[in-house]
Amino acid sequence: MPFPKKENPLKRITVTVDPDDYRKWIRWLAVETYPPRGLIRRAMKEFLDRHRDEPLDPLARPRAHKPR
Repeated sequence: MPFPKKENPLKRITVTVDPDDYRKWIRWLAVETYPPRGLIRRAMKEFLDRHRDEPLDPLARPRAHKPR
């Protein structure tokens, strides 16, 4: 019997990172017991919580970088 479908399934994303940052992250994970996917989810949630009061409208805030 298949598993029941989740009401709100997780979404998969792909992220490209700086090679030096990736090497540091891998070394950090070698001594940490937190699963990598959980760490990414936690970091994303903390970021969103920290910026909770900022406007979501991109035209209401200055751009951090120039568009491509």
